[in-house]
Amino acid sequence: MYISELELQGFKSFAYKTNVSFDKGITAIVGPNGCGKSNIVDAMRWVLGEQRPTLLRSSSMSNVIFNGTAKKNALGMAEVYLTFINNKGLLPTEYNEVTIGRRLYRSGESEYLINGTTCRLKDITDLFMDTGMSSDAYSVIELKMVEEILNDKNNDRRRLFEEAAGVTRYKEKRKKTFRKLDETQADLQRVEDILVEVRKKTNSLEKQAEKAQKAKKYKKELEHLDKALNKHEYSKIKEELEPLEERIDNADKEKKEIIAKAEKLEEEAEEARKALNEKEKQQSEAQRRVSQLNSKIRDTETTLEITQEKISNEENVIEQYTNDIEQSEKDLEDLREAFESSKKKLATFDDDLEKAETNLTESKERYSEIQQQYNKEQEELNQLEKDFSQANQDLNDLQTKRIKIESRLENTEGDLVRIREEIEDLEDEITNFRGEKKLAKEKLEQAIKARDQQQEKLQSAREQREDLSEKKNTLKDQIRSHQSKLDSVQSEIELLQDIANSNEAFPSSVQFLLENYGGQFNQLDVVSNLLSTDEKHAVALEAVLADALNYVVVDTLDDARKAATLLKENDKGRATFIPLDQLSDSYQTVSDSLANQVKTESKFSALKELLLGNVRVFDSVENAYSSLKDNGQTGVTLDGEVITNTQFLKSGSKSKNAGIRVGLKDKIDKLEDKAGSISSKIQSSEEELEEVQQQYEAIDLNELEQELKEKEQQVRKIENNINSFEHKIEIYQKNIGELENRRESLIDNEDSSQQQLDDLQPKQKALQQKLKDLHEQQEEKKETLQELDEERSIAQSRYNDAQLKHQDLKNKVENHERDIKRAQEGIKNLKKRLKIRSEKTEEAKERITKYRSTIDQLEDELSTLKEKKQEADKQLEQAEEASGKQRGRINEIEKDLKEVRRRKEVNMELVHHLAMSKEKYEMQIENLSDHIWETYGVLMDQIDKELPEDTEPDEAKERISWLRQRLNKIGEVNPLAIEEYEEEKERLDFYEEQVGDLHQAAEELQETINEINKTAVERFNKTFEKIRVNFQKVFHTLFNEDDYCDLVIDEEAEDPLDASIEIKANPKGKRPSTINQLSGGEKTLTAIALLFAIYLVKPSPFCVLDEVDAPLDDANIERFADMIRNFSEETQFIIITHNKKTMSKAEMMYGVTMPETGISRLVGVKLDEVAEV
Repeated sequence: MYISELELQGFKSFAYKTNVSFDKGITAIVGPNGCGKSNIVDAMRWVLGEQRPTLLRSSSMSNVIFNGTAKKNALGMAEVYLTFINNKGLLPTEYNEVTIGRRLYRSGESEYLINGTTCRLKDITDLFMDTGMSSDAYSVIELKMVEEILNDKNNDRRRLFEEAAGVTRYKEKRKKTFRKLDETQADLQRVEDILVEVRKKTNSLEKQAEKAQKAKKYKKELEHLDKALNKHEYSKIKEELEPLEERIDNADKEKKEIIAKAEKLEEEAEEARKALNEKEKQQSEAQRRVSQLNSKIRDTETTLEITQEKISNEENVIEQYTNDIEQSEKDLEDLREAFESSKKKLATFDDDLEKAETNLTESKERYSEIQQQYNKEQEELNQLEKDFSQANQDLNDLQTKRIKIESRLENTEGDLVRIREEIEDLEDEITNFRGEKKLAKEKLEQAIKARDQQQEKLQSAREQREDLSEKKNTLKDQIRSHQSKLDSVQSEIELLQDIANSNEAFPSSVQFLLENYGGQFNQLDVVSNLLSTDEKHAVALEAVLADALNYVVVDTLDDARKAATLLKENDKGRATFIPLDQLSDSYQTVSDSLANQVKTESKFSALKELLLGNVRVFDSVENAYSSLKDNGQTGVTLDGEVITNTQFLKSGSKSKNAGIRVGLKDKIDKLEDKAGSISSKIQSSEEELEEVQQQYEAIDLNELEQELKEKEQQVRKIENNINSFEHKIEIYQKNIGELENRRESLIDNEDSSQQQLDDLQPKQKALQQKLKDLHEQQEEKKETLQELDEERSIAQSRYNDAQLKHQDLKNKVENHERDIKRAQEGIKNLKKRLKIRSEKTEEAKERITKYRSTIDQLEDELSTLKEKKQEADKQLEQAEEASGKQRGRINEIEKDLKEVRRRKEVNMELVHHLAMSKEKYEMQIENLSDHIWETYGVLMDQIDKELPEDTEPDEAKERISWLRQRLNKIGEVNPLAIEEYEEEKERLDFYEEQVGDLHQAAEELQETINEINKTAVERFNKTFEKIRVNFQKVFHTLFNEDDYCDLVIDEEAEDPLDASIEIKANPKGKRPSTINQLSGGEKTLTAIALLFAIYLVKPSPFCVLDEVDAPLDDANIERFADMIRNFSEETQFIIITHNKKTMSKAEMMYGVTMPETGISRLVGVKLDEVAEV
């Protein structure tokens, strides 16, 4: 067996479809680094089912798809096909040529193929299992795998041995068996958990059955007393209700009379109100008319007054304009005179103005000279005042400092007293805070206790909810279980009813008559449908009747002949008919006849006696024979063994469906009863589930959690208060410390202050002398300044007079100029104003004429309106008088109506009280009746129970209360507990049987695992010894004959099938502590020795070596090449190499190139053909 062909397309760098043909022997694949040689090895490993991208030198599986280059786009799929020649039948298939394929799409989808047929990865794995040719077997070896085999990090070394020993299949089988064992143990654990619950439930049901009997006794007595007491109270209330109803009837009659009278008065009041409304409407209309006329009169008078006022205003305007015209003419004449006078005066001011300017210049120069001298003296005085002020300031500062020191000394005692008082106050506050802190701690303990109690309450509620939840689940399981049983029973009932309604069990002739002509006869049925019995006797009845079960029963002999004719005409075979009119009225039967156990209609009694009157039932065949000696009777056992009247025995194996037809009705009835019982259980469980659900929902965890949260907040609040007290105590203690420090500081500073006060005395005296000297100098300067000030005042006065005179002349000139200009403007404006006033006067005279005409019209209209108003006032007075009379009538009616309403309210109150009393009695009667109906399901009239003669109602109530307390103490009981107990016991037995079966299955699986372990260990050890011997031989071939080497298996491993294998190798006399201390070449040769040792035990059909010769020197290359040549007779070698010596041993060589960047190409040549040429 060997690889014949490899086909790649889109795999890594092989973008184009590439076919690589292989032959037996050695094939070398060469090429420069990075051209894609190892991609051929990756392709082989990938198509064999490799799932780990890292072993394919990729980060993800999608990276094996050609990813494109600068000139060629990426492909969407990678596919590889590998063809084997299966000439030795190593692969478990009938094909001589096997091609496996694998495709991968960029979408992530993948396909596996065997000979072009889509398959699973598992199919390929199983195909190559234990052949040494799988993706992780020793048929494909890379250089890095040499290191991995020697390091053995992932137990890779042992997998090589297992592949060679063929135990991989056993380990896989063991793995599956372990998985089944785990599943079995899980099932066992689950069933055992159920078993615990079932046992618990069985014990509970046993106790419930005991309680049910006791509760039944109490309930019976309670029912009797409760019914009798309620009947007694019901009768008593009925007696009190009759006179009350009579009073209510009388009150109702009085109520109707009062209501009738009230309605009559209300009608009269309503009519009176309507009449009043009409009169009030007339009064309102008259009032509106008067108001309108008054309004019109006021409007007219107002308009008349306004018009007269306008005339007066216009006359005033005319008078004002006339006066204004006269005054304006006078003003115009005055302005003309002033204009001429101002022009004359302006000419006389020029000489006076020039003299005033000369005088002003001289006085200004004198004033400036005196002012400079005065400023100089003033500056000197200012400096003296500044020095005096500074000295005075220094003296004030010194005195202030002295006063402060004296004040400080005076206040020190007061400060010390205040500090002592503050310390005492703070200590009192601390004492108070400590007391409040103590109280707060007590409150905190109470709050914590309340919080803990609330937590316990919440936890209890949660546990109660969990218990209720568990109870709900249990009830749901019960309901599901009962429902499952009910479905099963109903299915069985339907099946039996189908059997009962089906005619398929009858002979074809009988079936033909029943299906086609059953309606044409008064009576047409088979014996099996007319006779029925219980399950116990069903088998016996069916056995003794035998063929008679299918006999057709008809009313008359004519009906029998008619039915026979139908069978003949339709060629449907024969049937046996029993005409009832041919039978006697009765037949003799033995006392213990089977007929006594059979039910039928009275019309078929003679038939039953005829068929079964001499048939007796026995426990066994032996008893039957001993009792039936020559008496002509027939015997039958309950198992269906028949002893005929001729002493023949009909016996044998019993049919599975024996007795099913004759016992059908009884069985259906029992199943229907069972279905009803199960339905009752389901209803009871559902009601209990609803009650549990209500209890579950009644537990409000949110409210309890909220209360707990509030209590926790209260605890935190108290803790915060305690922390606040502690913080305040610390602050006050800190303040006390600061006050004590301050007191000590004050005592220390008192002495230093007295020393400072003594030092200030000489300085104060010096400053006082300096002030005295400066004051004398100031007085001298002030006298000098006073003299200069008088001279400056005279000069300034002269300067001011000259300046005022000059300014006065200048102002006069400007004023005369302005007067001239103003006179010109005034003359112009007055002329314009005279013209406007004349025009306005004429307009006012025209408006006065118009207003006077309007006044005449308004006076005429006002006279007419006043006449109309007098008439309207008279009508209004008449309307008001009529309305008043009508209101008096209404008041009288309402007075009578008020009295009637009062009587009505009194009556209604009486009726209400009587009705309330009646309602109370009726409610009591209803409650009693409802109680009886809801509790016992009967009407009160149906109760005939009476209290015992010596029992009073109060005694009965006490007895009822006691009985209810006893029943409450007993609690809820399950009336079906006994039946449920039996069913649960049956379920318990079933689960215990299941546990036994699972234990047996687990033991069998463990035995299977032990057998697998034994077989696999034997095979592995046998193969290991062979490989060990071969390894020593090959190692000595590659190294020296006397070099030490060995393979050692870990004998102390917990699992022999997972025991590690250690390689011992000491080439050239070396003694390395581990194999990793060998050189690269020595490691490679050691690994090659191990691989070829495995090949000697179980040769792989092919071997792919990827640059494993790279670390070897020339001498070792030669040995390596010779060994490959020797093994190539049995194994096909595909070698990727850069070594020329290795190439020289190849029979076929492929060169991998990359003429286009990123795309690999293949060139092949057969070297033996080249050599021949």
